[in-house]
Amino acid sequence: MLRWSGKRRGSGFAFAGLALILLAAAPAAVVMDAAAQTGAGEHVGGAKPAEMRRVALVIGNANYVKGNALANPINDATDICNALQRLKFEVLCYYDVPNRRAFKQHIHDFQVRLGRGVAGVFYYAGHGVQVGRENYLIPTQANIVNKQDIEDETVSFGYIMGVLEEGQSDFNLVVLDACRDNPFRGFTRAMTRGLAPLTEAPAGSIVLYATAANERAFDGSGRNGPFAKHLLANIGRPGIPIEQLIKDVSRGVQDETFREEGHRQTPFSYGSFTGEFCFAGCAVPVSAASAARLKSQEEEMERLRREKAQLEAQIAGRNEQSNSGKEKSRKEPPPATPGTPKADIPAAF
Repeated sequence: MLRWSGKRRGSGFAFAGLALILLAAAPAAVVMDAAAQTGAGEHVGGAKPAEMRRVALVIGNANYVKGNALANPINDATDICNALQRLKFEVLCYYDVPNRRAFKQHIHDFQVRLGRGVAGVFYYAGHGVQVGRENYLIPTQANIVNKQDIEDETVSFGYIMGVLEEGQSDFNLVVLDACRDNPFRGFTRAMTRGLAPLTEAPAGSIVLYATAANERAFDGSGRNGPFAKHLLANIGRPGIPIEQLIKDVSRGVQDETFREEGHRQTPFSYGSFTGEFCFAGCAVPVSAASAARLKSQEEEMERLRREKAQLEAQIAGRNEQSNSGKEKSRKEPPPATPGTPKADIPAAF
């Protein structure tokens, strides 16, 4: 009877021990599942990357006196300014900058705000030309009759690159939506279509063209050109590094222009940046669904902990009962065993 009872009790302990092991492992499994659902690289309750001070210069030139007027640059620049202000940039916004002197003054005002711990953005929408493999941005009142007028009437892109290099900011982004057709019909011989490719950019800088070098950018038919439209659609997305943003903008522009124009406009970027920059912050917010999932998993973990504690208490109680029974058995004398009576042995005299 005792042997059978002991076997039953031992089997129960084995089952309880297995259940305890499973309960102990369950919270870890829930934690792993929660991590898998939030996704690698998300900052859930963690510290965000250090934010740089943000400064931007935005210029939109559309109403050219001596050249072809453009439909979108004012809208594009206005919307980019508003978007950057919402993203905590100090923004200098200018429209229809008339001449080289005013253009360079705006660049100077931008330069004095650059420096260590700063992210600088320069966005230009308007006419730009390529002459002798050099790019030039054109003020709205520029009077260009021959090649010699280029230096006097425009601002070279090389000058802007030099300003950024002297500024020594941690990160610079230059965006040029200036790849339209030649605005000066009477002066075409020295000009090449689109903008020239870059051979180098300042360290920590990215230069983004609205389309590839030597190509023309489309104006589109809406409020914004295709490039500005897709830049605006992506610039406010949280958790998107600048490199991924450029890819997403390029994909959107290519798809739209191929669908609408039958030809792909392909944005192109130059430069090298090894740091981390996201317009809307690099931390990925947890969605409402993910937050609800995490809360449910935390509640499940708490339930499993309670069950584990209860099971541990039950096992401890059973062990105590078992030990008490064994101790009692050791203290009780063994029952008498019936035996053969001893024969009488005669006493020796």
